[in-house]
Amino acid sequence: MKSKSEPLNPWAFVAIVCSIGMCPFFTIAGALLGVRALVDIKARPGTRGVRLAWTAIFIGSLVTGLWGGGMLWWNIHVRGQMQHGPVNAIVEGNSDELQFIAYFTNQKQTEASTFLTELHSRYGNLVSGKQIESEQVEGEELAFYMMPLQADLKYELHFENAPKIIATAKFVLFTKRKDSRQFTNKFAWICIHDEERGDLVYPLQASIGVDQ
Repeated sequence: MKSKSEPLNPWAFVAIVCSIGMCPFFTIAGALLGVRALVDIKARPGTRGVRLAWTAIFIGSLVTGLWGGGMLWWNIHVRGQMQHGPVNAIVEGNSDELQFIAYFTNQKQTEASTFLTELHSRYGNLVSGKQIESEQVEGEELAFYMMPLQADLKYELHFENAPKIIATAKFVLFTKRKDSRQFTNKFAWICIHDEERGDLVYPLQASIGVDQ
């Protein structure tokens, strides 16, 4: 049994400090340094810190797993929504209008039916689409200092009868409610830009102020 008079292994100390860090790079380092501490303690019998090293390995591994899971969820459900939401909404809306309006904060089935019918009449079926640029929002308009609370996102859509159509959709990550923010992760509106035949907008009363 190690005596408390024996010096604490420096690797064990550094490992526990890193393992409780708020950055995943530190928590990963904490777990790895914990392993390094166990090896060093075994090689240097005059030092202690086995329990501390194991604690660092456990905490570092747990927090790293939570970070990884959270980042994966965010990438799939939030970033994926930003990149592909309007495209998926139009594709799914061809078979079910309810699936289309599920992507929006303003869910008006009659207007959705009109929008999708006119969209299909003009351009045919949607073949593919991608996000092409996004508005940069700074300061307090950022959630977690990374993502905009709301942003106008642009997409390039390719239909059967139109090789390139530009659309803009307002993405709402959080909705402000008095002193709180409610996680939303939907779109407020979508606008299909068409100088020749006129823009198509859903919902019809959406307040749109974007550069085309």
